[in-house]
Amino acid sequence: MTKKELTEKCRAIASAYDFNEVINNQEHFEFLLNLFSCHTEWELKKGCGIKSIAIKKDMYGKKYFFLNRIDGSGTDISYVHCISARTPLMQIKMACRYAIRSIIQKYKEENVQYNVSTCPITGEILTRDNTHIDHYDLSFQQMFELWMQDKCIDDLYRKINRHEDKCLITLFTCTDTNSDFVEFHNKHCKLRAVTKTANLSILRS
Repeated sequence: MTKKELTEKCRAIASAYDFNEVINNQEHFEFLLNLFSCHTEWELKKGCGIKSIAIKKDMYGKKYFFLNRIDGSGTDISYVHCISARTPLMQIKMACRYAIRSIIQKYKEENVQYNVSTCPITGEILTRDNTHIDHYDLSFQQMFELWMQDKCIDDLYRKINRHEDKCLITLFTCTDTNSDFVEFHNKHCKLRAVTKTANLSILRS
């Protein structure tokens, strides 16, 4: 979808709901969640995870989207910022994150014993709600930049989907490119389970 089409769809969704109403249409929810993942501060915005998305009223009486997190906290988010930030490089990075989603999930399943395992940074008990998987020694961003050193952005951009036909994820349509990143990731990455606080605050300082 073009930036204009994305903007029009966001406006249409917002207009379909009243103030303080939660987005209850699954297609609307998934569309917005995928778009919001383009926000340059998405990790901070989503925190421990998103429970729902609601419509709120700003000081001028206009509608805006609000993220309700699973821990009861929440924050506003701008779809305009997300659409403007959707550069080819960011979409390639999103496709890379999607490529390793099963690896991250498998690591959790095999290495975290919820309510028993502890965070190596804070010492807190790890639960299903507060556990994040951290890339250390090389952060995901550093590893992504290293992988991109000998790559052409335009070439890679042609190898990701264009979010057509209600496709709500960003992924590589080229299996060789997808496999190349996964192999690079597995060769260079070190993973560890930490708390949300450690991942989003302490380790970023």
